[in-house]
Amino acid sequence: MALIGILFALAGAVAPETAACSKVPVYEAGRAVGSTCVEALDRGLTLIDLSDSWAQRIFSETAEKPQEYRATFVALANERFGQGRAWETARRDRYFELFGIFPSISVVRARLQDERRHACHAAVDGAPLRQLGRTLAPWTATKGAERARVSRAIAAAQQHLACEGLMGTAAPEGVFDGPTQERLRTYQRRHMLPSPGTLDSETRDALLTDSHELDFRTLLRVLRERVADASGLIEDGSAANAWEPILGRFIDSSEYRHAMRSQPLDDGAPDLVDRATEAAAVALGWTSPESAMRALAAAAGPDRIAVRLPPLPAYHARPLALRAEIDRGDVWTSYPLDFEGRPRPSPVKNRPTFILYALTGDGEVPLVRWATTIGSWKHEKEDGEAEVLRYKESPVGRRYWVDLVAAPAWFPPPTTPDRELVRRRADGSWAPDDDAIGPGYRSAYGLVALLHHRAVVARDGTTSFVDIEIRTHGSGNYRSILRGSSHGCHRLFNHLALRLGSFVLAHADHVRLGLIDQQYARTIWWKGHVIKLHARSRGYRYDLLPSIPVDVLPGRTVRSRAGPPAILPMPREPVPAEPAPGAPLAPSTIPGT
Repeated sequence: MALIGILFALAGAVAPETAACSKVPVYEAGRAVGSTCVEALDRGLTLIDLSDSWAQRIFSETAEKPQEYRATFVALANERFGQGRAWETARRDRYFELFGIFPSISVVRARLQDERRHACHAAVDGAPLRQLGRTLAPWTATKGAERARVSRAIAAAQQHLACEGLMGTAAPEGVFDGPTQERLRTYQRRHMLPSPGTLDSETRDALLTDSHELDFRTLLRVLRERVADASGLIEDGSAANAWEPILGRFIDSSEYRHAMRSQPLDDGAPDLVDRATEAAAVALGWTSPESAMRALAAAAGPDRIAVRLPPLPAYHARPLALRAEIDRGDVWTSYPLDFEGRPRPSPVKNRPTFILYALTGDGEVPLVRWATTIGSWKHEKEDGEAEVLRYKESPVGRRYWVDLVAAPAWFPPPTTPDRELVRRRADGSWAPDDDAIGPGYRSAYGLVALLHHRAVVARDGTTSFVDIEIRTHGSGNYRSILRGSSHGCHRLFNHLALRLGSFVLAHADHVRLGLIDQQYARTIWWKGHVIKLHARSRGYRYDLLPSIPVDVLPGRTVRSRAGPPAILPMPREPVPAEPAPGAPLAPSTIPGT
């Protein structure tokens, strides 16, 4: 009886632990070597979500505070499109990596296994593309023998596009016309190439690369975002100007590995994201297109696995103190037109940069240094519908990220010209540009926004935060990140903005507030049409505790020769006293966004 009692006691002690254990397989060298509990991962293991329902940390939700956009995000990743006007743009775009939405693993598996498509690509003669040697834009004028060479290269590109099911039957062969450009842009979106729709060197390289290899690079990009999100890593080598290949290959455009300054930052973090991705790929057995195809041959693998990644840096504790810095670089403030109304050149040597620091006991560690934007001269609407050019400032000084918004909506101010808020549909009619307002991947704020607030100290010593209507955010206008300007905000490549948002939530204490209950409506009379814009919410909000300081540096002001009288920036409100950098803040009152 005593023995039976002991056995029951042991069973009682073990049962609760067993009931709370959700087993997942542990993978090494392409096979499961054991299992572990999700609730208490063995030391050194990281849980990776491989399911088709995966979304980044910032799109997490609770039963009480659901995220409306999460379902759309997952549908786009699985290339499932709904009906109606709301899905019109998505059906046209087809592929969404350029906007931060990577395909699901099931989608990439199907691509890898599509041998008919691979055979089609392999049969195209690549010699005309290899011999081209220059960038082609639509309707490029050529003569004589050059015309024949260019026509053969365009025809080869069109054959590759046809292998992807992108070419229409009536397309003229060897002619780089408007429809061919649109189909080429679709191909570029599929392979995350931020090209303006030209047949440039990176697009030619992609067309000449084995299609199995291109699909494998897509698979590695998919894995990289999941590894970064699961591990809480953001360090990608950009702070040290030292990006690393994965399994001997760079898996995306050189545009995303652009050194913003010739010198690396002192003690800049190495490329931990790609190192961790390679370790996960090796653990899964995804080390080549052939091995990945074998590993993914089963219709469905485990939704979640545990893998052993390289150790995290010592500073990766929670909460992690962070600070952001935005260097405005070369700032052109001169009027952008000459006396004849022609654009005046404003060459920029030093583009604006965004730097994120981790604050440690031994000083600050630069985690990333990315391209960003600042304000410039932009068209605005005045009373009476007239448009003028105004300089849109990116204010200098210490600001704070008080809150983070997932799937944000942009509420255009009254000064936004009507023509920027409408779009021409395929049938020639006009419609509201709902894409720019959002929420959505082509929103003016992309899929994540961190709101800049100014800290205001009252006479009684309390501190409140005032939203200055400047954001650090993603952008559907991905060509502007390295070349353009904004209306004052600091844009980031969408996939990097999503990494930033998830990294902040992984390492900073925060409160989940849910959907921001604020609506927007505007009616536009445009070319005889009444067009109505609306949004039901400004997005899904998290409050950061404490707020994260953001220092916007002046940069180097550059002025060209005198021109017509400039229209001055809008009057600035008086600047109240600000706390000194690093000074503790008193309890705050935070206005709505």
